[in-house]
Amino acid sequence: MAMSIRNFVLMLSISLAGFSVMAGHHQNEHMEHSDMTHEQSASSCADDDSCDMTHGIVVSLNKEKRKIVLNHEEIKSINMSPMTMPFSVERVSLLQDLVKGDHVFFYVENVGGELIIKRMVKDNK
Repeated sequence: MAMSIRNFVLMLSISLAGFSVMAGHHQNEHMEHSDMTHEQSASSCADDDSCDMTHGIVVSLNKEKRKIVLNHEEIKSINMSPMTMPFSVERVSLLQDLVKGDHVFFYVENVGGELIIKRMVKDNK
């Protein structure tokens, strides 16, 4: 009986080690893919009218601090769920002519851990 418990523990240890290695590989693979996608979209989207922009509604804005709070749909380029949150904007001119309640389309990048809106246009519908 002691031999079968030892075999069980050995097999369990081997199995867990294998799962750990597989999980780490999958995580690294996902991170590399996500970085590649972000870099590709960042280089092609910041100044391009054809980029995949996200719809949002202006909740508040502070032009002096270059900040805007948006209630936004899913941001596919950074895999973010819909929510209401603040963003910094790259240029204060992006906030020009915007008021609370305006509908906008925007493109955001993660720059050093901060989400910065690089492009934003008012939806005139």
